[in-house]
Amino acid sequence: MRILALFCLISLTVQAEKPSFKKWLTPLALGIASGITYNPFAKQIQSNIVAPGKVTQLDDFTQYGPAILQIGAKVGGYQSKSEAFDQAGIFLLGTGIYVVTVQGLKASIKEARPDGSEKTFPSGHTATAFFGATVLAHEFQDTHPELVIAGYTLATATGALRIANNKHWVTDVLLGSAIGIASAELAYILYPKVRHQWQKLNRFTLTPQVAPAYYGARMTVGF
Repeated sequence: MRILALFCLISLTVQAEKPSFKKWLTPLALGIASGITYNPFAKQIQSNIVAPGKVTQLDDFTQYGPAILQIGAKVGGYQSKSEAFDQAGIFLLGTGIYVVTVQGLKASIKEARPDGSEKTFPSGHTATAFFGATVLAHEFQDTHPELVIAGYTLATATGALRIANNKHWVTDVLLGSAIGIASAELAYILYPKVRHQWQKLNRFTLTPQVAPAYYGARMTVGF
């Protein structure tokens, strides 16, 4: 199943958008690195370095850091690539892609975590963090690169903390980050097509709700 997951990731990077293959090099490299580090020797090294027990619960919060930065930047009036409506649509579509992918792999590959609990592969926390960081990069890399740096710093910290907390093997974190990045890239490719089809049907509207105290969206479906 791990080989199948890596093959699917490679196929996605090759076929999704050939004219812009460069953007797929990072998730592809991370996926290959995940495959290389899936071996007893790498696990033994990690077990010798990482002490048993949970160090901190900070990773439960840092995984959402890039998404919170994006919301804060939008509320704060920072110039972004997409309008609020489209940002919400891209975020929802990409979230669906990575959640289905991660949970599907977890259900299929029932491997123990370093601490002995179940469903280690891949890291959902890391996928969440790198998905948010990649969306943040798409929206603000041209206008506010400091946000992009902060987003990827939080995402990297999330992956490192999952390892430090003995919740994931290195191979889990590497593939989780690859899935998060690839899901964001795929969402930016698919969203214009999805939105166009829904508008043609005239049955779906998604209205962002932005205020100083909250950020959300209202969805209306006609029947």
